[in-house]
Amino acid sequence: MPTPSTVEVLAQVREVYGPRFVPARREAEDDARRMLDRHPGRMSREEFLELGELFNRHEIAGVEKRNRFAPAFTGYSILQATERLDELNEAIRTLWGPSEEDALRLVGDVLATRTLLHGAGSSLLTMMMYLRDPERFGILINATTGGLRAVTGTRYRARSGEHYARFCIDLLEWRERFGVAPQEHDAVLTALFKAAKGGDDEPRPPEPGGGGSTGGTPGTSADVARACHLDVEVVDEWVAALSEGRLRQALFHGPPGTGKTFVARRLAAHLATSPDHVRLVQFHPAFSYEDFVEGLRPEVDPRSGGLTYAVRPGLFRTLCAEAAAAPGEQFVLVVDEMNRADLAAVFGELLLLLEYRGQSARLPYSQEPFQVPPNLLVLGTMNTADRSLALVDFALRRRFHAFALHPDREVLRRWLEAQDDVSDLPVRVFDLVADAVDTHPAAPGHSYWMVRDDAASLVRAWTFQVHPYLAELWFDQPDRLAELDREVRLLLGEGS
Repeated sequence: MPTPSTVEVLAQVREVYGPRFVPARREAEDDARRMLDRHPGRMSREEFLELGELFNRHEIAGVEKRNRFAPAFTGYSILQATERLDELNEAIRTLWGPSEEDALRLVGDVLATRTLLHGAGSSLLTMMMYLRDPERFGILINATTGGLRAVTGTRYRARSGEHYARFCIDLLEWRERFGVAPQEHDAVLTALFKAAKGGDDEPRPPEPGGGGSTGGTPGTSADVARACHLDVEVVDEWVAALSEGRLRQALFHGPPGTGKTFVARRLAAHLATSPDHVRLVQFHPAFSYEDFVEGLRPEVDPRSGGLTYAVRPGLFRTLCAEAAAAPGEQFVLVVDEMNRADLAAVFGELLLLLEYRGQSARLPYSQEPFQVPPNLLVLGTMNTADRSLALVDFALRRRFHAFALHPDREVLRRWLEAQDDVSDLPVRVFDLVADAVDTHPAAPGHSYWMVRDDAASLVRAWTFQVHPYLAELWFDQPDRLAELDREVRLLLGEGS
């Protein structure tokens, strides 16, 4: 499907956001300017939090929202920026001061040397420039640079004042050509960015119906979110975490029934540039370094008939070679049930090489130099019912992003809506079990109840899956399980 044009996307965005789209954003920006004028460089942490809310305030279809740039300017983001309050206030005095030249110089210095302003990143700096003059400056975030790139073909960086200047010049030219107001440029560029995902050197999605080894082919992060019934912002955060910095691997962890393998496989289908670039392996207690990296394997000498030993590459080394031979492509390895193997033994020197891509180590059997290419991602799954994440070797754990998946009634509710089921019986059963298990870290997940919406299917899910699982979890509390069994069967009896 061709990428929609700016004209098409602009019309769609305006229709979705409604007539108050631009005015509501302009009002929020004016409130932010008044706040900066009242407290230039003298704000408390609470006032910065309020300022962040103003940056994020807008309306969608007449409903006030606080998510224009979220998670930028909210939660952990703004709290991290205000950890050094005096330093931040000093920067705000320059950014909001009378000299635009000084403000732009500070932006360039911080973009070039991020440690100059703790936790600020490019979004806060360029938001201040945008508020100074929205007709000339734009907000520099991944979505806006990616969206403008989809239009101009230019790759925009956030590493110097010159990079920001180039972005602003091209942004203004694009806005003037299509009549885009300053207040809507970020929304339109974000939509263009999402529509264009998969082009050029971005990961290209497999064609629908291809399947591949992942069992699913969602093309964008929005498609992954729909397939997994998650918020697209969550998926975007996962993708950003795997795309930025040196950690190119992650662990999906959570109790049984939270969809870890399902989610990992669909995210892999989105990230890989082809279904053929995804590998799926399940670890088990006998899985070894020799299976994963390389090892000696017996061979029969055809001439003498005697037994010899040859070095054979394992699954991971083979995939690394494929990825290294195709640097413009992206490969993904999905490791299911990762905790079932002796991870320290299986990974060996890969603990170092996973973190420092491009650095070499000499392999013990072949004595050849080996490195993990940057275009190979690793997604693992771990079951926290046995506290597996806590028991994993810390040297390995700290080299993986940890993506948590919890029992989630909202995921179950969305799944039911996608099936056109109007009954809330599965959600009521989920709530009953969740309330009984309370905050136990091994609480059974929502996917147990993703069955045909009839009482008989739910009874089977309870009898043959959830009840046996809870019997192990509550082996010392049989009365508690018996009471829950009675309540569940009573509820399902009412729904039959």
